Amino acid sequence: MKPKILQQLQRQISNYNKLLINIERESKAKISPVIIAIAGPPAVGKSTLAKKIVDDLNTNGYQAQYCPMDGFHMTNDELNKIQLKGVKGRIDTFQAIAFSKAIFSLKAKKSFWWPKFSRTQDNPIPHGSFISGKEDFFVIEGNYLFIQSEPWVSAAKNFQYSIFVDLPDKILRERLFTRHQKGGFSMDLIKEKIENVDISNAALIRETKSLANVVYIEDSNH
Repeated sequence: MKPKILQQLQRQISNYNKLLINIERESKAKISPVIIAIAGPPAVGKSTLAKKIVDDLNTNGYQAQYCPMDGFHMTNDELNKIQLKGVKGRIDTFQAIAFSKAIFSLKAKKSFWWPKFSRTQDNPIPHGSFISGKEDFFVIEGNYLFIQSEPWVSAAKNFQYSIFVDLPDKILRERLFTRHQKGGFSMDLIKEKIENVDISNAALIRETKSLANVVYIEDSNH
């Protein structure tokens, strides 16, 4: 059974200003806090879009907070123990139960620390962003937000507005190459990670595309 929030008629939007207007209009009928979920393959620009939405909502007089799913990565030590370091970023390398509990804490207006992921340390940081419990909006972004298995599906029932972001694989590969190169990976490891982990993950994530309220592919002219 699909979460109720993901049963609405899907729209396609290619202009950011139209997206923001749609978010504000649709959220007026929702009970605060409104949780906006942004999903899509790796390197499509989810975090950039999420931060922009948060900044603009705050500018427009709301209290909004950015909450990335990446903070729920397993640590490298944990991944090494279960021999999954080589596929880091795959769905089973995240603390899914902890993430789901955090979503329920947002909805319950609790105050706590939302973890974030440090690319320089290549590990999650427990004290990322402080959640006061008084926010009007939370913008969640991550790869697997709309996956239809537990505990992801239970967390998704709390999303009031869902966005799927996508780009062609050619652009994804270019962006992923740059990302992994900055991370200090060797050329062989970069190629292996892109083809065997990232693009494979993208295929799984795209299976959830139809579940979003909005598919956002930004117009190259904007």
